Amino acid sequence: MNPPEMIRRKSAAAFPIIVLLSCAAAFQAVVAATPAPPDPMTVIKSGLDQVIAVFNDQRMPLSQRREKLRSMSLQYFDFDNMAKSVLGYHWRDLTAAERSQFVPLFSEFIQGAYLSKMEQATVEKIRQEARTANVRFLKQSYFNADYAEVFSTVALQDQRDPLEVNYLMHQSDGQWRVYDVTVDAISLIANYRNQFNRIINNEGYPKLIADLEAKREQLRQYMNQEARNSASH
Repeated sequence: MNPPEMIRRKSAAAFPIIVLLSCAAAFQAVVAATPAPPDPMTVIKSGLDQVIAVFNDQRMPLSQRREKLRSMSLQYFDFDNMAKSVLGYHWRDLTAAERSQFVPLFSEFIQGAYLSKMEQATVEKIRQEARTANVRFLKQSYFNADYAEVFSTVALQDQRDPLEVNYLMHQSDGQWRVYDVTVDAISLIANYRNQFNRIINNEGYPKLIADLEAKREQLRQYMNQEARNSASH
């Protein structure tokens, strides 16, 4: 239950905040440093600045860096909306108790899926890419008062064409959060939805929960062991 190869490769290069979610990638944003209201694009730019600061702190241990990014993901990602969307029509069949169980389970799973790929070598690579890569914010469009999309491109030194990285956002309680990220029109949530839908249809919802719980525990153990190894060096 891992991101498909194409989106895994592109997300490693172009998910500026995920980060959680994103493997969170960070780049030097090419934007004017002028005050702006907290609209969707401003929120993304603010998150990008915070991610860059986390990666540029060379004294921060790997485990602490991961926890910083995990905390930031809760601030910038709408995991309730993501969990609902990733299950598609199956969400309607869940009881209130099942929904309360699924949202934090999915949130921790998807955070771990990307944060576990952030090793010390990855941190160094992101710092190097940040010196030459450019993020350009193109526009934002509103579907209605509470849903919007932020359009951007990410130019990497080793790729001829810029990547198109778009953020689908939802406003709740006056705060804009990301509920999906697309890289060259490949949706993070749609890829997981296809995987989850196949498991539920073929083996049932309890099987999906068992798989997510097993994967979550595997990721926890991997990151804990890696953090201990990093601290001992």
